[in-house]
Amino acid sequence: MDTLGRRDHPDAVCDWQARIKVEAYDKVVACPLVRGCAAGGDYPRALFGGFWHFVDAFPGIIRDTYANFPVGPLGHSLRVYLRRVAPLLSETLGGMAGEERGHRALWIRSASRVGLSAAQLRDWRVLPEISFLTEAIRSEEHLARRLLYFVGVELVAEGIARYLYRAPRFVEAMGEEGMEWFTAHLIHPDGAISHEVLAYRLSLSVKRAARESADEQSVNADIQRCVDWFFAGGVACAREANYPGGAG
Repeated sequence: MDTLGRRDHPDAVCDWQARIKVEAYDKVVACPLVRGCAAGGDYPRALFGGFWHFVDAFPGIIRDTYANFPVGPLGHSLRVYLRRVAPLLSETLGGMAGEERGHRALWIRSASRVGLSAAQLRDWRVLPEISFLTEAIRSEEHLARRLLYFVGVELVAEGIARYLYRAPRFVEAMGEEGMEWFTAHLIHPDGAISHEVLAYRLSLSVKRAARESADEQSVNADIQRCVDWFFAGGVACAREANYPGGAG
């Protein structure tokens, strides 16, 4: 049975997916950049400027995924499956790409609250760690794995939003408008399915069609690999924030 379009429970996750989320969240809150943002100082500028390269690129990465499926070596069963579900896969990923373009706009608005213009974001120095994670996701040719990287992206975004939404200094500095990116990753319209759940469904469907393992260990390994890339990027951005004039 094809589960790509199921709407039985918009954000339902199984027990092991919940465990994966907890592991990812623990890494997010341990990141010095996220903790620094909660405390104030130059860390919010380092967050918005440092991760702009990825935020700017992510909608295009999703678009390229459905425009040119990164399928790698294809077995017969996966070829047949992709031909059958291509329109639905493209529709789902197209919707995600459109929403991520909206999140990109919210990121620019949030950055303005810490004195960064859109032009300054574009001119921000791209750190090697941020370039690496962006290109690693963009260049992944295994479709199911790339979709699991999308899950990782969403877990990181939700983790950052959840932690900083509870940080009084950060919330006060950002104001209501500046918190819209964070709110968008915590509150979903009634009946809407989160990008995390959509990416899980897509990836697991592809894995089943390819007769690949979809157990907790193998799925978690791909997701946590992506989360670890973001952690490394956060450490690098935090390091920049500690040097006056180093960021940007």
